[in-house]
Amino acid sequence: MKKPALIILFLVMTIVVLSLFKTFLANRISTSGMVLGDIQQQISYYKTENAILSEKVYSMSSLTYVSKEAKNLGFVQNSGDFVLTNPLPIALKQ
Repeated sequence: MKKPALIILFLVMTIVVLSLFKTFLANRISTSGMVLGDIQQQISYYKTENAILSEKVYSMSSLTYVSKEAKNLGFVQNSGDFVLTNPLPIALKQ
């Protein structure tokens, strides 16, 4: 008669402990959701800033911008365009 009572008591205590653990874990997760939302908002902000800054870098390092700034500062003379190689004809005559 003692064994069934011990088994039932053990199962009831296990249920109580697991219920308390589930409540504790749910409380932890619910508060971390707000922190996660803030972090995602910061990530979005920094991705946008990164895109804007990379566009600025691209525009500042472009050859047209560099040549315009060099011309404004007087480092280059105005010269005609030059080509390193002659373009190939589109179709060869046979």
